[in-house]
Amino acid sequence: MTDASLTPQEERNKQLVRRIPEDVFGDGNLDLLEELYAADAVDRNAFGDQQGRRAIRASYEAFLDAFPDVSQTVVDIIVEGDTVAMFLVSRGTHTGELWGIEPTGREIEVQQMAFVRIEDGMIAERWFLPDNLSLLHQIGVVDFPPA
Repeated sequence: MTDASLTPQEERNKQLVRRIPEDVFGDGNLDLLEELYAADAVDRNAFGDQQGRRAIRASYEAFLDAFPDVSQTVVDIIVEGDTVAMFLVSRGTHTGELWGIEPTGREIEVQQMAFVRIEDGMIAERWFLPDNLSLLHQIGVVDFPPA
């Protein structure tokens, strides 16, 4: 669906979801989560579900503590009704603890996907799918077999 064919509501949904990589991570503005997520929202990822704004914020804080210089680039975004799919790339330097892994000082570039359901103008559910294997390889925790 091209931008020209988006309904006004779909355009608002697209802009809402873009605020996570651009404003929350881009500016480090975690207070913005209060405006973006419904009070009972669920954020789902490989490490389980975070229910509610407090748990979701803690998850974001943990990643920002590990990669305080993180930047996220939206590569593609698709909107259909109340669902937004986004492909993005995160870049940063591992200077804080991540999942019990001490800082390595290594730089990462990780592909990620997010599928977001909007309800009443706020994020109700988000399925976040990062390439954690690549991230762990880039910080030196996982070795890939020789090609």
